[in-house]
Amino acid sequence: MITISRGWRNAMKAVSVCALLATPLAACGPLQMPLEDRTGNDQWLDTQIKSGILGEFSKVDHTYLIDVNVDIWKQQVMVTGMVDSKGKYFDVMSLVKQDSRIKTVYDHLEVADAATIKAYHKAEDEYGKNAVPADSATQTGSDVWIESQIKALLLAEKGVSSVNYRWQSVNNIVYIMGDAQSSEELDKVLSIVRRIKGVKRVVSHIATV
Repeated sequence: MITISRGWRNAMKAVSVCALLATPLAACGPLQMPLEDRTGNDQWLDTQIKSGILGEFSKVDHTYLIDVNVDIWKQQVMVTGMVDSKGKYFDVMSLVKQDSRIKTVYDHLEVADAATIKAYHKAEDEYGKNAVPADSATQTGSDVWIESQIKALLLAEKGVSSVNYRWQSVNNIVYIMGDAQSSEELDKVLSIVRRIKGVKRVVSHIATV
């Protein structure tokens, strides 16, 4: 299995964001992905909201595109990542909340000093190239690995529609949102994530539909 470090992944994310912003959304029309339990309208709105937020990030401070994760499901926005000041935290959250179409914001954005963020990204760059770090005490850099394990395990699990979930791991705490078709599916998803090596805690915003 080839994994990509968060630094490279977010750099590519920034590039794809620019490509997305360069294409007028109105020209694309509503998107439909039948495998997801979202209507075409929900998918379209989520795409518009996310591109709008990332567009504001790019105008205000390009580091937000690297340090902040924005995941959206049915107009619910989950914000994770780390910034190096309270000022940036309030700036990011203000930009996120500008869109009146957003129903709920799950705020999990952390404030850390610049040295901590630099060390965090350095560790991720190193561990992203390998599997789990040999020393379990140095799990900080294993978020990319944890996220890849969640994707693989949910995709392989019968009775779980992995396309209906969005997740991020920050400092080995997993934040996950989406829709479960039953309480059994919800329990199965949370159990799978909690069993992954290195996961400290799981914060769930999963609804049962």
